[in-house]
Amino acid sequence: MTIRSRTARLDDASGELALSLAKLELEAAHGTPNADEQLDFVRDLSRVAVEKQIRPWRLRAAQAAILGLACLAGSAGLPTLWPQAPGEAAPILLGLAVLFLLLAGACLTVYLQRNRREHQWLSRKEAIIQAGRTILDERA
Repeated sequence: MTIRSRTARLDDASGELALSLAKLELEAAHGTPNADEQLDFVRDLSRVAVEKQIRPWRLRAAQAAILGLACLAGSAGLPTLWPQAPGEAAPILLGLAVLFLLLAGACLTVYLQRNRREHQWLSRKEAIIQAGRTILDERA
């Protein structure tokens, strides 16, 4: 994915990232790319990607874990709190607890993979900038 397409996908209604990218393109067209501004732009782009695409997976994992623990507590306490409960209620709650805890693990795995991939992308772009090249080069 190019810097331009990633910026278009992550930019919000304010267009702040698009304006920063246009400024970087203008500087590159004049032959004076500023490495500090490129680093700031890449870090801002990565920060927005983490907020919009990665952090929600951590929240989903926490929500699924809470639901799993609630089902586990319900299955453990159901016979004492509600003696007239149907006999299948506790095993159903236990099955739901296992399902939610597996879902929490899957969400956490997705979060960790995407977070690692984002850090690798940021490191590659920072290395390109520090090597003296521009991030606007599509081959970079």
